Amino acid sequence: MPITAEVDDAPTPGLRDDGTPDPAYAAGLGLRAASTGRRSAAFAIDAAAGAVLSSPAAVGVLLAVPALLESASPADPAALLGALGGSAVLILVGQALALAFGLVQLIMHGRRGVTLGKALMGLRSVNVATFARPGFWRVALRALVLLLSTVVPVVGPALLFASGLWDREHRGRSWLDRLARAWVVDARGALDPFDVKAMRHARKAYEAPERVEAAPLPSLATIGGAPTAFVPVQRSNSGVVSGSPEAARWAPPAELDAASAPVGDAGPGLIPAAPFAAPPGAAPAAAAAAAAPHVASRPPAVSLHLDDGTVVPVPRTALLGRDPEPQPGEHADLLLPLVDASMQLSKTHAAFGIDPAAGFWMLDRGSSNGTRATSAAGELVLAPGERTSIPTGSTVTVGGRTFRVVAEP
Repeated sequence: MPITAEVDDAPTPGLRDDGTPDPAYAAGLGLRAASTGRRSAAFAIDAAAGAVLSSPAAVGVLLAVPALLESASPADPAALLGALGGSAVLILVGQALALAFGLVQLIMHGRRGVTLGKALMGLRSVNVATFARPGFWRVALRALVLLLSTVVPVVGPALLFASGLWDREHRGRSWLDRLARAWVVDARGALDPFDVKAMRHARKAYEAPERVEAAPLPSLATIGGAPTAFVPVQRSNSGVVSGSPEAARWAPPAELDAASAPVGDAGPGLIPAAPFAAPPGAAPAAAAAAAAPHVASRPPAVSLHLDDGTVVPVPRTALLGRDPEPQPGEHADLLLPLVDASMQLSKTHAAFGIDPAAGFWMLDRGSSNGTRATSAAGELVLAPGERTSIPTGSTVTVGGRTFRVVAEP
């Protein structure tokens, strides 16, 4: 009986067909490359800590030099030992501390993806393809090459570090990073690659195909051919809960009331409105022309596809966050609380909605970790307090949660 081996030809997520890392995949997940300034600051912290720990050795050398110069017979072992005194102890202690610090740094960098400086600056070092820890031996090889570059003092290490400035992918990866297959990302205000749950949701949201929603069927609550939209008013597995029945209650826009609402009782879910009335003596054609702008201003249908699979239709105005709450005098058609295990989501993180002319928009409410949108044009960081139009198909990151903006038929 012949035995055949199954070959998995499925492409690896995050890699191109030629096996090289795909920066677009990382950007779609919400990973952000660390800036040159933050990387430099992390390296300066590591270097300063190493210098402090090795300072006893430097002090020992400074004390030993004058003693050796004043010794009458430095070639005599007994005289040399007396001249050195406690300098040898200081040198040994300094070297031992520096060696221990360097070893701990290598282990932490390879197994945890951080060093002292990276941890303080909120940076993470990951494998460029899998976004896992880079591995001890790859980091050790990186450190060995850096050590060998000191054969050309100053110039060698400076050239290796500066090579990240002309990275063709604009991700700041130096020759050392390429050798170790590593990539340094900024976890502050962005996706933390070591947050397993957040990474799983980000991969699921990115890799899930666009949903093709069927046209909603009329229900018993449909009046005048305008079906009511779904709004989450009960707790679901995704942790989406409406803020209040008043805020979550959906009603057609004011400009559509005349075209869709009958006279008298509007029925459940609709706001009563008087029918459109033409001026006395106006012809039917004039009445139709006067009503045309109201129909033309119908906003586009857009929904948010959350990273846990929840689909939320976008109203005119809405607020999202851990526990969103409108400001005094502010109106919101929907309050959208989200559960964020990474605790990066602000209480009232952002506002969003639909504009008949500009389409889907968002406004960051001064959140701690910001709001970012990634589209085919690249990544956009929303300025706090400014309403920004976001094209459909974009992936938006708020804290540790992501969602896609989908245009519905």
